[in-house]
Amino acid sequence: MNVSTYEVYEQDVATLKRYRSNYYRITEHKMLRRAGYEAIDGEPHKGKKNTAGNDCKLGESLSRTKSTIFELALCNEWKWFVTLTLNPEYHDRKDLNNYKKKLSVWIKNYNHLHLTAIKYLLIPELHSDRQSWHMHGLLLGLPEEHLKEFKENEHLPINIQIELKKGHKIYNWPAYQKKFGYITVSNIRDAESVSKYITKYITKDLAATRIALNDHLYYCSQGLKRAEKLYQGQLKKELNADFANEYVRIKTIQTYDEAMQYFKDG
Repeated sequence: MNVSTYEVYEQDVATLKRYRSNYYRITEHKMLRRAGYEAIDGEPHKGKKNTAGNDCKLGESLSRTKSTIFELALCNEWKWFVTLTLNPEYHDRKDLNNYKKKLSVWIKNYNHLHLTAIKYLLIPELHSDRQSWHMHGLLLGLPEEHLKEFKENEHLPINIQIELKKGHKIYNWPAYQKKFGYITVSNIRDAESVSKYITKYITKDLAATRIALNDHLYYCSQGLKRAEKLYQGQLKKELNADFANEYVRIKTIQTYDEAMQYFKDG
């Protein structure tokens, strides 16, 4: 069954969402997919390749993924920013799917064994060899007493030494290191800043590895909090956007009443 673009997408529509107390976002979408058509973008392209069209779909997909990651990052009370690696002596660093499965099971077992409630939001990234994987992300529910603080007199990478000299605490998670490999853990100082920062790992290069990733550009625990959608409609007032690209225009607002003024006449 052929479905027209007009039927699948609404054009120039805006949504209002609440991410946390005193944090509202209006997002004006050039095209917003209607409910019930989520599977359409995933259908394989038939016939002659349309490079421009595929690039457009890729851009839209990356924009949606970044928006989702920002939402998951800001709506949950993350405590730690982490960089996770694999020890090549014990693990195949090229097999990302196996790594993700092992890590998910290990965290589940760790929670059961230690009576913790660790949750995660993780984004894979290729090493400079363009074959091996590591991950960056956010954790909550990991007790600080399970960590070991790095000290300046240890043999550490230069970037860690610089952070320690600045007075920033960087930790090792010995249980992870024993099972998987090198890890750094640092306390999140600004939730909004880290939520914006983590989206930078979603790139076209990452999207180009979709086969290896099994179509997942990020991994997260079940049951994470999401933003509350409060309103959707046409804007009646010009949006002085904080951020804009060819797909969306976004403005962050502190109160619901102020946000709703953009949807009202007068």
